Amino acid sequence: MARHDNVIPVFPNLEERFGLSYAVKAEKTIYLSGLLAADDDFNLVGENDMEAQIRCIYERLQFVLAKCDADLRHVVSEINFTTNSPALSEASWVREKIYKDAGAAMPAATGVGVASLYLPGAMLETHATAVLD
Repeated sequence: MARHDNVIPVFPNLEERFGLSYAVKAEKTIYLSGLLAADDDFNLVGENDMEAQIRCIYERLQFVLAKCDADLRHVVSEINFTTNSPALSEASWVREKIYKDAGAAMPAATGVGVASLYLPGAMLETHATAVLD
């Protein structure tokens, strides 16, 4: 159970709207909610474009991590939920480049194929866990 003092406010309007916390810090571990390719009003970004959705998700991930005094070098694990595994595989170079450009090692990762995601049209949702030094 998250205690109020463990919650790091990131997107207050969305957190209240959907009844969740985007980031919860427990000691040195930061647990992040899944991120979709959405703007600040939760509108889909990159319809039918996996590369655009990956870029949007990792831009948002870096924003969330910065709110937690962390960056991609702190990410140790990801679970990527996708409605289109072939498209994700084909565009995986985008994710790899983002980590490389950040000077980060690739985290442990799992890909899961799903029928749909919460946001209609979303093809990818990324859930990450980070550990601070």
